[in-house]
Amino acid sequence: MPGPIELQLFPSCPDCLSWSADGELAVAAGEYVHIITPKNTSDEGDIGSTPQAATGNWNITRFRANVFTHREWSTIYPQKRDDFSIGAEQSMSTVVGLAWSPPGLAKHRRSILAVLTSNQFLSFYEAAGPQGRWTRVAIVNEALKTHFQAFVHEKSHRLRKTNIRSFTWCPPLKVPVEETGSHPAFGLEARWGIQLLTVVNDDNDVIFLHTRRPKAEPSFNPFAFNILTLTSLHDLEGNYPVVQPGSIFASALKPQIRTLHVSCGPWLFQQRKGQGNACHVTGTAAAVYGSKLKMVKLDITLTPNSEPETGLKYKSVATSKEHPTMPLENTGKHHLIGPTQWIYQDGFEQVYVVVGSFAGFLVASAPIASYTGSNAGSTRIEVQEHPMYDSATGDSQDGGTNHWEPISAMAAAFCEEPSKSVPQLHLGTTGGYGGYKEFPFVQDNHSPIFSPPWKQQSDGIRDQFDIDRDLGGLVVGRVWGLAYNRGVIAAALTMHPRDMVEYCTAAEERTFIVFSSLGTESQEGEGGVSAFQQKTPDRSPDFLRTKREGVLGYILRSAPISGDSRLWCPRVVYAAACCAIVESQNEELLLESRSALKWLVTVTGADLSDEISKCSTSSNTVDPKSAEQLSGAGAQIFEKCDICDAGIAWYSTQESQCASGHLFVRCNLSMLSIQEPGISKLCSNCKTEYLNEDLIGPSQGTDLQHTYQMLSDVFDTCIYCNGKFSA
Repeated sequence: MPGPIELQLFPSCPDCLSWSADGELAVAAGEYVHIITPKNTSDEGDIGSTPQAATGNWNITRFRANVFTHREWSTIYPQKRDDFSIGAEQSMSTVVGLAWSPPGLAKHRRSILAVLTSNQFLSFYEAAGPQGRWTRVAIVNEALKTHFQAFVHEKSHRLRKTNIRSFTWCPPLKVPVEETGSHPAFGLEARWGIQLLTVVNDDNDVIFLHTRRPKAEPSFNPFAFNILTLTSLHDLEGNYPVVQPGSIFASALKPQIRTLHVSCGPWLFQQRKGQGNACHVTGTAAAVYGSKLKMVKLDITLTPNSEPETGLKYKSVATSKEHPTMPLENTGKHHLIGPTQWIYQDGFEQVYVVVGSFAGFLVASAPIASYTGSNAGSTRIEVQEHPMYDSATGDSQDGGTNHWEPISAMAAAFCEEPSKSVPQLHLGTTGGYGGYKEFPFVQDNHSPIFSPPWKQQSDGIRDQFDIDRDLGGLVVGRVWGLAYNRGVIAAALTMHPRDMVEYCTAAEERTFIVFSSLGTESQEGEGGVSAFQQKTPDRSPDFLRTKREGVLGYILRSAPISGDSRLWCPRVVYAAACCAIVESQNEELLLESRSALKWLVTVTGADLSDEISKCSTSSNTVDPKSAEQLSGAGAQIFEKCDICDAGIAWYSTQESQCASGHLFVRCNLSMLSIQEPGISKLCSNCKTEYLNEDLIGPSQGTDLQHTYQMLSDVFDTCIYCNGKFSA
C-alpha cells in the first residue's frame, strides 16, 4: 500500500476528494483542482512510505476552475433581494464541490469531472489534446437557462432558477440485454449506461438531466443536456423545529432555505405486464432540504427508438414526485445537516440511506417494495440514530462525550466480490472523528461503529505534527474528504493546533492523502496492486490471436449481411479477410473470409482469386499488388505505400512493409497500416496502437471514416486488456 501524499494546498470544501473509475484522484483546493494519478512502478516496493518520498511517485497536475469568459459568465447587476446573492456574484469562484461521472461519458469512454464553484456554476472538465490539458467543455447552467427562459420571464427569478446549489451523479442506468457472441455489439446504454445528472437550483428545484456526448460534436458544445423532470421542494413544515411556526422569523426564514446536499439511490427494474419491449426502472434522490430529508422518486420508461438518426437507441419518458411510500416523519425531531449516502447491493432486502445530523448520523432503511412504490401498503420505514462520541467506549453513559463537529466526509465502499467483504460506510469530521459501519445490520441491535484503517495513519501524521511543533498533544486532525476505488479508501487530512489561535501562510499549507485497504490485512496487498498498478496483460500469441478474431469475426459477418459498401468500407473488409488468412486457425473464420472476399469481388470487381484460394488453409501470406493491379478495377481496397506508391504485403497482423522496404505499424482494430504520424491513439495500459477515429481526414475517404467510427463505437476499449485510450 502506498504511503501518504503530502500536498502544498488546503481543501476548500467538505468532501473535497473524488476518485474516478479510471484511477484519477481529484482534490478541491480553492481556485484550483488538483488531479493525482499514480506513476507506473515496477513493484510495490518502489512506493515510498514517507509523505515526501511517496509524493514523488505520483503525477500531480492542476488547473484553475475560476476563470470564465464573458460569454460563459456575463456581468449580473443587482436584482431583487430574494433572488440575488451578492456573495456568489462577487466571490472568487472557489471550488465548493466536485465529482467524477461514471465511466463512458468523456472522450474514449473515460469519466468527466464536474466542478461546482462558489458562483453557483457547474462546469465539466476533461483532458483534451495530446498534452492532456484539462479544459472546460460544458457549463450545465446554460441548459437550465435555455429551459427556464421559455416560461420564466422575470430576469431576477430566472437567475435563481439557473444557479446551481448542489449536484450529484446518478448511478449509470444500464439497460439489461442478452449477451451474444464473443464481443457483443451492445449500444452505449447497455455497456456504459444512460448517464443522468441530478442538480438542485437556488429555488430548490430537483432537476434530473440526461447527459450525453452526441456523435456529431459541435466544437462549441460537445455535450447535450435533456431535462427529464423537475420537482420543487417548498414545504416549510418540519424545517428547523426550534423556530416557532407562523412567527415573523419563520416567515423570513422560509425563502432562505436551501438544499445543500443531494444523492441518488440505486436503479431497480420493475416488470409490468402488457408493455412489450418497454423497460421500467425506479430511482430515488435524497435531498437535505433545510434541516429535513426529502425523497424524490424518479420513474423512467425506456422504449426502443424508431428514429435512429437521433443517436439514441432508447426513448425515455420520465416522471418525478416526492416519494409517496417512503415517509420520514419520524426524522422531524432531528436536525439534519448532511451529507447523504445510499447503501445497496444486489441481494439486499433493504435499501439504506445515511444522512448526517447534529452530533451524529441517521440510517433509514426501506424495503424494496417501499423504495419502488410497487406496494402502497408497505411503508415500514425504520430510522435509527447513531450518535458520535469522542470516547472509545462509544456510550455517553460510560463517560464518553458527544462529538459535536459535523460530518465533512462520507464514502461508501463496495467490494467487487461481495463474498469477501460487506459494504461499508466510512465517515469523518472536521474534529478528527473517523469511523465506518458495515451493512446490512440488525435495526433492533445497536451495531457498532468501527475504527477505520486510515485512522491509524492519521494518528501517526498527527503525532509527528505534534512532535515537530512541540504542541504537547494539543493537535487535531481534520478529515476533509473520503473516496473509494477498487478496494482502497483515500482520506484527505489536515493538521491543526487545538485550543489556540492558528496563523498559517500559504507556504505552510499542507494536506495529506492517506490510503488504506478495504477489509482485512490479507486483502490489503491485493487492494493496493489492483488500485495503483495496472495488471500486465497477457501477451501470448494465442491470447492475442483470439482477441483479434473477435474483431475480425464481427467485420466479416456484418459486411456481407448488410450488403452496402457505403456502410462498410471495402478496404477494411479486405484487411480483415487478409488478417484472417495470415494468422487465423479458426476454420469458421476462414470460411467467413471467403464469403467476404466473394462479396468484395461482386461489389468492386477486383481480382481476388489468389486470396480466395488461400482461405482453405491457415498461416499464409499475401504478396504486394503490382502497379497494374493498384490502378485497375477495385484498386481502392488494396493498400499502397503513401511514400513510394508501392504495394504493401500481408505477412503479419502487427506490422506491414511495402515492396520498397518502408515499414509501418498496423492498427489493431481496422488492421490497416498507420502511415502518418500523429493520427494514432494508444491504450493507456498495454500501449497498443490504434487509429484515432477523430483524426481520419476526408482524404482517407468518407466510407473509411464512417466504418472506423462504427467500429470504434463497438470496440471502444482496448481489445486485448479493456484499457481506456489516450491520444
